Amino acid sequence: MKPLENCRITLGITGSISAYKAAYLARLLIKAGAAVRTVMTSGAERFIGALTFEAITGAAVLTQKSESWTNDINHIGIAKWTELFIIAPASVNTINKIASGAADNPLLQTFIACKAPKIIAPAANSAMIENAVTKQNIEKLKAAGIIFVDSAYGFLACGEEGIGRLAATETIYYKACRSLLNNSFWQKRTVIVTGGGTKEPIDDVRVIGNLSSGKTALGFAKAAFFLGAKVYMIGNIKDEFLPIEYIEADTVNKIKEALDLTIEKESGGEKKAFLFMAAAVGDYTAVNKTDGKIKKESIGESWHLALKQSEDILSAIDKTNLYTVGFKAETDPLGAYNSAIKMKSGKKLDAVCLNVIGDTTSFGGNETKIKLIAKNEAEFIGDKLSVAYNILLALQSEFA
Repeated sequence: MKPLENCRITLGITGSISAYKAAYLARLLIKAGAAVRTVMTSGAERFIGALTFEAITGAAVLTQKSESWTNDINHIGIAKWTELFIIAPASVNTINKIASGAADNPLLQTFIACKAPKIIAPAANSAMIENAVTKQNIEKLKAAGIIFVDSAYGFLACGEEGIGRLAATETIYYKACRSLLNNSFWQKRTVIVTGGGTKEPIDDVRVIGNLSSGKTALGFAKAAFFLGAKVYMIGNIKDEFLPIEYIEADTVNKIKEALDLTIEKESGGEKKAFLFMAAAVGDYTAVNKTDGKIKKESIGESWHLALKQSEDILSAIDKTNLYTVGFKAETDPLGAYNSAIKMKSGKKLDAVCLNVIGDTTSFGGNETKIKLIAKNEAEFIGDKLSVAYNILLALQSEFA
């Protein structure tokens, strides 16, 4: 999926040792389909050359020396062209100048002239980031609608350890996608996604598990985040760069408990929430979990486990203020559709995502084929993010 296809993004770079990371960010934006133009301060050019960004983006870089009024390589031309302005890394000097309204270089002039959404990702020494004036100005800019991607904790170029590292380029990229793709249907709406396979304990070292890479669930979490939703991921998978709320849960009981608490917490929202139950939840658990490790000498050549059915989470949860989407993975293409229809009706679901394993797809792959069974039916095939994104848009059209 190229979520930023045909989007126009300006990347501003200021004087920071993290300036080299902006090249990786530019590459991510280009790979996502965006057209990228770059504006650099004189301080940034001390750390990385403009030629690097010309090579990556295929576009001339606006600097103090390159600004021209015979074409649009100037602060007004680029400001009009831009759909999203990102400053990464943003020095404390630049942040404080923006807050004061200063415009003494092409980057600041372009930023102030630009009417598009803006993202700032600071990078500086901890003392500078945590300075009272800087913190006050950051809050001032947030109140003006500018999105901040907070600095990360870690070792800094000065040799100290603390807050001040530039946020991961992937996190900045995800924020850019959200800024450009969000829409009113998903804004201020909660989306809960469960993902990964459960691991029900037999003893302290053995489990009964379900196969699941969690990639489909992560696709839905990313797509919902891009569209503007408040996203919870419940399960045993995580994208460390995706800034959503993660709740660790790897058994049926833990997933059910986390779901109940999250649904109750979000029940007062102004919009009806969505649940995407993509986790591969085990149908059976051990009747009695043994403490410690069962020795094979005490078992013998054959091991007969006593199992009991797990609680049916989708049937048990409160769906009063929830659009509920179930996931059905089948290996029998002939009976798969009827099984999905039965699941939708029997568990009182709003929709079912049907995936026939082996029908051009397999566990753990990056591609998937899903038949969405809701008020209307549609089939989607492709990488898991694009399929999830298109399913969300299809559900949007049904429940808008």
